[in-house]
Amino acid sequence: MLDSGSLLIATAISGLCLSMTTLAFGARRGSFILTWSAGVAIIVVHILMFWLHARDGMLLAGILACTLLPIGAACLYAAARAYAQPVRPLRIVAGISVPYVAVAAPLYAFGYDGISLILQNLLTSTLCVLVGRVYWLHRVEAPRSLSALAGLYGLLAFTFLLCGLVLLNGQQWSLGTAPSNWAEDLNVVVSVLAMTGIGALTLAIDQSRLANRHRTEALTDPLTGLMNRRGLDELHTGRLGARKAVVIFDLDHFKQINDTYGHAIGDEVLRGFADVIRRNTRISDHTIRLGGEEFAVIMNEVMPDQARKVAERIAADFAHERFTPAGMPAFSCTVSAGMAFGDAAAPSLGDVLRRADGALYVAKNSGRNRVETGEWRLVG
Repeated sequence: MLDSGSLLIATAISGLCLSMTTLAFGARRGSFILTWSAGVAIIVVHILMFWLHARDGMLLAGILACTLLPIGAACLYAAARAYAQPVRPLRIVAGISVPYVAVAAPLYAFGYDGISLILQNLLTSTLCVLVGRVYWLHRVEAPRSLSALAGLYGLLAFTFLLCGLVLLNGQQWSLGTAPSNWAEDLNVVVSVLAMTGIGALTLAIDQSRLANRHRTEALTDPLTGLMNRRGLDELHTGRLGARKAVVIFDLDHFKQINDTYGHAIGDEVLRGFADVIRRNTRISDHTIRLGGEEFAVIMNEVMPDQARKVAERIAADFAHERFTPAGMPAFSCTVSAGMAFGDAAAPSLGDVLRRADGALYVAKNSGRNRVETGEWRLVG
């Protein structure tokens, strides 16, 4: 016979350690980690109340144990939702917990503890399924960790379902003590093992997301949100083959804009041009702020005439943008561009950038507000 009391204490200690570890080493103190840790802490209290009820038959401990488990599971579900997208975890937890507690607590208090426990197990099982589903649907971010996490929650859901079905099948509407059967023993064992795995995986995916965020920030220009030069260098480490165009843009007389209107307006102009680039390029194209007022677009799978039309459209759209400094007349700005194209000889990105830069120099010295093309070098 399993020593259920010892297993329950082991589960509580495991959960408490995991909650504290995740809070201490969690990458972000945002809603995901905080809500998950709160859920585990509530489940730890549930385990302690269940143990007290099983040992001494305390009614209050039984009511607390019955109500706290789904509340903790609701926190885990809210945490999963927060991992997937911005949400209000408290609203989710309250929406699930309040109706359940309003039904389960009075039933337990008036002697129908078996019915309350059936509801507890079925609701907890459902919430574990929902948690696993969220992680499974977002497994592309970390396929192994999130798939394993979804599987562990699915296993927990199965054991809680068994606990509820055993009580339901036995028509145990009133128990007067903590339930004791093979399903409960199985659930305790699985919970001890699953809690450890879930805690480790939760911490791992949080750390992985932090690392990805830091990498993205390192490769992104903070002002415009475009890729920066470092990102460009990491993305194109090899040769730039045929059907790839490089366009370098340089805002005309940008220094005068900063001197006349101030750097805040200058930043607005840079962001405005970045928005124009986004509107006129494809997802497969790469948009970069090289530095200062200089930008670049690398177009994939295009011919020279197609690339030139895109560059001219960007320049024309930007020329129609209006910027309005406080207390001053609105103004517009133009941009010059130089283009170059990859070829079958597969030159390096630096080679093509130099050609495009040479074409940009021609555009600047030919009156600005124009697109010039460098040497194409289209060879078979």
